[in-house]
Amino acid sequence: MDRYGLRVACVLLLCGIATASAAEPQRHWNFRVYLDQTLIGYHDFTLTPTGEMRGLQSTAPFAARILFFTAYHYDPQATEDWRRNCLSRLDSRSEDDGKMLQVHASYVLSDCAMTFAYWNPAILRRTHLINPETGVDVPVTITLIGEQDIPVRNAPVPARHYHLQGPKVDIDLWYSTEGDWLALESVVEKGRRVRYVLN
Repeated sequence: MDRYGLRVACVLLLCGIATASAAEPQRHWNFRVYLDQTLIGYHDFTLTPTGEMRGLQSTAPFAARILFFTAYHYDPQATEDWRRNCLSRLDSRSEDDGKMLQVHASYVLSDCAMTFAYWNPAILRRTHLINPETGVDVPVTITLIGEQDIPVRNAPVPARHYHLQGPKVDIDLWYSTEGDWLALESVVEKGRRVRYVLN
């Protein structure tokens, strides 16, 4: 498999934030992650609202195996602090097949930065998003493709399909009619696909 292609796709899936009121309880999401038809790991998100602030923890240990051996290991972790829909702090650490990468950054709320925050449908109106592994601003174009039913937890659910395009970024997203993130697919090197399936 191509390590770089999988890493780029996984990096941009690190972080997210849901639109929440001050009274919203802690929320938790877990996705099974596939490379084509092979399960390579899980992506786990926990969102904790505290007044106007929201804290997000995400972990996503991925391992691609050939026969009985782990051929590639990628273990990103991120913590984000948000005020309403604006990122205020990002701490991320990732181990990319033995190479360690870290970001510790604060953001000016007046600029209202956002990571690739798929939980929050407000990202669908953005033209730039922050790569959580590098802290770099990435230009993106997000287009509504249409509406369709998709399987979620073994049941068909009406969804809106969006396509997110940017430098080395090619991602399809599906949201419910209420704005909840339901699924994701990303094309990586050699035409392979990373798929997120909601548990």
